[in-house]
Amino acid sequence: MAAIQALRGNFSNQVQGTTLFISSEPYVRELAPHEVLVKIKACAVDIQKEKTYCQILSSSTKNCPIGHEVSGEILKVGPLVEDIYKEGTSVVGILPYDSNLSGCADLCILHQYDLVEKPSSLSHEVAAAVVGTGLAAYTAIHYLGHVTAGDTVLVIDGASPQGYLTIQVAQLWGAKVLTTYKTLADRQFIESLKPPVAQIIELTQRSSIMSSSVAEETGGMGVDCVVDNGVRMFTSEEDIDLMDERLLRSVPHKSDIIACLGFSGKWITSQSNLQLDPPNSEQLFLRGASVSFLFPPAWTLTRAQHGRYHHVLKDLMERVVAGLIKCSNIISTPIQYAPDVLMQKDLDSTKSYIITF
Repeated sequence: MAAIQALRGNFSNQVQGTTLFISSEPYVRELAPHEVLVKIKACAVDIQKEKTYCQILSSSTKNCPIGHEVSGEILKVGPLVEDIYKEGTSVVGILPYDSNLSGCADLCILHQYDLVEKPSSLSHEVAAAVVGTGLAAYTAIHYLGHVTAGDTVLVIDGASPQGYLTIQVAQLWGAKVLTTYKTLADRQFIESLKPPVAQIIELTQRSSIMSSSVAEETGGMGVDCVVDNGVRMFTSEEDIDLMDERLLRSVPHKSDIIACLGFSGKWITSQSNLQLDPPNSEQLFLRGASVSFLFPPAWTLTRAQHGRYHHVLKDLMERVVAGLIKCSNIISTPIQYAPDVLMQKDLDSTKSYIITF
């Protein structure tokens, strides 16, 4: 408990604009009929993503607990929980963002529909690291991008954990993949992929050769799908300074993204506040292109597509066990040291950060 309180204080004091904290509520109330009590073994945490999502949901949620992608063992089940979930069963799942509970705790309560059984050959650390990024990759490639064999996909920031899995899912779907990198270490990391990507494009703040590289690779036809990791939106110096876009590194401009799209291309964006000017809309119109927003927590915020959601998680776990999808490098940190590690300014963007208990 002392470690949890220390973690609560560090995050609350150091993350400006949004209060992120650890909730100790789970083990002070009774289980609902369809809930399970899980002893957490590992929890994936991405501070920037947590902060962004909590800011988006701040109007509908009072609190922003840290940690949503978890793996652990069931300690107790509600009276109406399905028979496949029993005491001692290892599970992996995602805590909804409208929950007041935190996955970064010894114990946590999850609804039975927010988790699946963890394969015995998969470690808790890998399961927690892959479940969130894998869900995002499946959502982008299959449900939003409708990628099929023979398509060409451009994945921005392919060395990030989410980009790394998105590349692999696109390749499994039979697509030809192009990606970008920002450092030599990122390039070397991407080059280790088997099968290799078709082209690795350098993308820095000083040079933007992405659209020309894509045109050269595709014979001027453009790509069928672009999956970004955020974009820059402004060109005037005043707007750039106002929105702190000078601080963004290796992030393409929205015009460069549009220039890469081919006929009927699909732009899958993580930019929640995307603004399209009339010239941008006209370019999309002339290409017959479309824009979709990638927000994976939407699966757990609504039950409308719950069957598909469960299918994604199960299929993801099976492919990871089979070696068809590999997790990015993991940095495991015991809970008592988590604040010092996660609040560093320059975290390695190619690593998945896991809190262990």
